[in-house]
Amino acid sequence: MRTWLAGAGVILLSGCASQATPPVAELFDCQALNRAVASAETGFADIKGRLETTRLTRTWQTDTQAFHDACVITSARRPDHYLCFGPLASDDPRSALLKGGEAVAQCLGEGWQSRRTSADRIAFTREGQAPVVTLETFLNDRGRRMGTLGVYQNARDAEPRPGGS
Repeated sequence: MRTWLAGAGVILLSGCASQATPPVAELFDCQALNRAVASAETGFADIKGRLETTRLTRTWQTDTQAFHDACVITSARRPDHYLCFGPLASDDPRSALLKGGEAVAQCLGEGWQSRRTSADRIAFTREGQAPVVTLETFLNDRGRRMGTLGVYQNARDAEPRPGGS
């Protein structure tokens, strides 16, 4: 089920024995994340706020803030989806995705399966349920480890797109 997490836990414990993983509450607001997941079935209608449009995108503000108070609902090259951005602070930047993935798994609870879809991306799914949660990490232009938390209405929409977004 979460096989990569089990193996990663050994690496985390041996590589960072002196540094404890931050509590889940310091990384994500689990209640907000689960509200966004539940809202995916209705296209996020119940958590959409003010709409802002450009030639390329539509973005709704939201009060449902699961990660660093930097979450929006957006659509551009894919249907409406919930996205959050923020730093994933970690003593060992290579383990930021693993620590973040463990925290997301704790928030989502039982019944979710995780799959590492690339070196910098994890997807969380439930048997027979459409919403997909993703966590990705990247280095920003200042060399800081950042994260993107996403909630998509279905697996097809959650697939990575060439060129991002």
